[in-house]
Amino acid sequence: MGKLLLYYLISFLFFAIPSETIYSQKKETVKIGVYNNSPKIYVNGEGKPDGIFIEILERIAEEENLELKYVIGEWHELMSMLQEAEIDMLPDLAYSRERDSLFSLNSVPVLTSWLEVFSLKNNPIHTVKEMNGKTIGVLAGSVQEALLKGDFDDDFSLNYTLRSYEDYPLSIEALKNSEIDLLVASRFFSFSEHIDDEIISTGIILRPSELHLAFAKNTDPLLIRRFDRQLARMKNDPRSEYYMILQTHLDSVMQPPQPRRFLWLLAVLFMVLLIVLVFAFLLKYQVDLKTRALWRRNRQLTRAKEKAEENERLKTIFLQNMSHEIRTPMNGIIGFLSLLKEPDLDPTSREKYIDIVNKSGKRLLTTINNIIEISKIDTRQIEVRQTSVDLNEVMNFYFNFFSRQAKEKGLELHLHCDLPPGKEHVLTDKFILDNILTNLINNALKFTNKGVVELGVELKENFIEFYIKDSGIGIPVERQKAIFERFVQANLNMTRAHEGSGLGLAIVKAYVEILDGKIWLKSEEGKGSTFFFKIPYIPAEVKPAEEVEPLPEQLKGEHLKILVAEDDNISFLFIQQLLNLPEIEVLRATDGRQVIEMARENPDISLILMDIKMPEINGIEATREIRKFNTAVPIIAQSAYTFSGEQEKAMEAGCNGYITKPINKSHFLKLIKDYTNHSN
Repeated sequence: MGKLLLYYLISFLFFAIPSETIYSQKKETVKIGVYNNSPKIYVNGEGKPDGIFIEILERIAEEENLELKYVIGEWHELMSMLQEAEIDMLPDLAYSRERDSLFSLNSVPVLTSWLEVFSLKNNPIHTVKEMNGKTIGVLAGSVQEALLKGDFDDDFSLNYTLRSYEDYPLSIEALKNSEIDLLVASRFFSFSEHIDDEIISTGIILRPSELHLAFAKNTDPLLIRRFDRQLARMKNDPRSEYYMILQTHLDSVMQPPQPRRFLWLLAVLFMVLLIVLVFAFLLKYQVDLKTRALWRRNRQLTRAKEKAEENERLKTIFLQNMSHEIRTPMNGIIGFLSLLKEPDLDPTSREKYIDIVNKSGKRLLTTINNIIEISKIDTRQIEVRQTSVDLNEVMNFYFNFFSRQAKEKGLELHLHCDLPPGKEHVLTDKFILDNILTNLINNALKFTNKGVVELGVELKENFIEFYIKDSGIGIPVERQKAIFERFVQANLNMTRAHEGSGLGLAIVKAYVEILDGKIWLKSEEGKGSTFFFKIPYIPAEVKPAEEVEPLPEQLKGEHLKILVAEDDNISFLFIQQLLNLPEIEVLRATDGRQVIEMARENPDISLILMDIKMPEINGIEATREIRKFNTAVPIIAQSAYTFSGEQEKAMEAGCNGYITKPINKSHFLKLIKDYTNHSN
């Protein structure tokens, strides 16, 4: 008997609890389409969905235990996605028979709207009849377009031209340029950021409509009823967040319109009895609304203040770090160069000082290069130039290149290449890939004091995945996301234990994204870090390897006359020292105009070394002028830094080769040998 009673009790509780209540306990995800139609729905300056509909939907989601995911796109694109059930809901949809057949519209309208006719202030109209003969602009796919393409012109005996635009900015531009005479839009257009003092409402109001939430046709009706339930609750409560949201966005209390006759009758019947009560209620209501609005604005100001303080703190740390990163190697260079002048300096100390000056110079150059790279990324000067890259060759190069540095620190350097045979050649930008690997391997060696650093590459589906693993100091969990920001290291304070500008990983992240890739890491403080990044796998044709001649340390042969176009004295002295050979005669030009004249006066010149940045006329323009009267002389361009496209511009102007500063002696002499042999 007891078991039977328990069975009936459980059955009663199960069937007594509404199915909607059970349903609401499950955490559901609703995909919502977002487009720009301010102030109802739009993407704000921070790239986040905002507007009346978004805030109302988020309040409903809190009450109904729903998770909202936003999909940002254009109106037509989102309509198609909703029709294909790729998204679950599209807010702000006016009722029409066609839309009701395509989608499931909720029952409780979110807002009431109507269509208004807008014009320029200096060209107004006042009646519907004045729309005759006009050119009228509307949003493509909107209810106003459907209305004006329908029987509207027949109903009013009008003859007008209709033009459709993708968004409000385009239609406003057309109105101001007199491409259209009038603009028909929703009444909420008056509250958007698009309208300005030049545009006014004509007072002509067309078809009223109610704005609904449109769901995909196969949406569960229980989900739609949950939204209707919350909308009905909020709209029936004059103190609810619904009206606070409208007040915030429209700066006025939005209430359902009431017939004027009813309002007058209500005022006459209840004026004497309720005037004090109504006044007190309205005053309290306005105070509540203003208090909430002030609270929201205060919260926004607080966040802005915190963000400004954080930016100021990062800027201060950056300036101190930059000062340290530039002054430290400069002090080493200047200080040890002065020590090298001492006449009684022994050879061992001299070699040691020269090594310190060399390392300090490389450190300074790395800092400057990083700052320039960030500037190029910010100004979008990075262009991807895909070439065939042998990944096995690249990884072996970096393994051999960094082996000595690892050995000096007492570290083991391992290499793991797991690429299937024939898959090692890919199309990518080698310059960008080199920068990514160099920064990550340098970081691994810098922050590892003992143990192992491992380099690896694998093919995973349609991506090439690289990893650099170390057994170093590791990165705290709370700092792992921040280290990809600029001027930030894992230990962000005024006295860091490791040198560096804090730009390396920001550059790496930007470069990986430029290659359509992704970067992430796994790290545990005190146990090491592993940085992963992947780029698309694009197979490349395998080209036969070219035979590389050994780099010469000096030139031997016939007499050479080399014209050096260089305005900087120190750079010229360095080049002159490299060319200090009996068989070479060096001429110098200090600006672009002078190099053109000397090339014209000396037709027997064997080679021209052309600096890109020079006074009067730059090296590229000077090359073009020289090519007008001498097409045979080899011209090698030189530059202090390779900006995106600079090498291509130099080659297009007529240069035969390109070399960057600081000049590598062996590579420089090989270039001269190759081109002078060719000319002879």
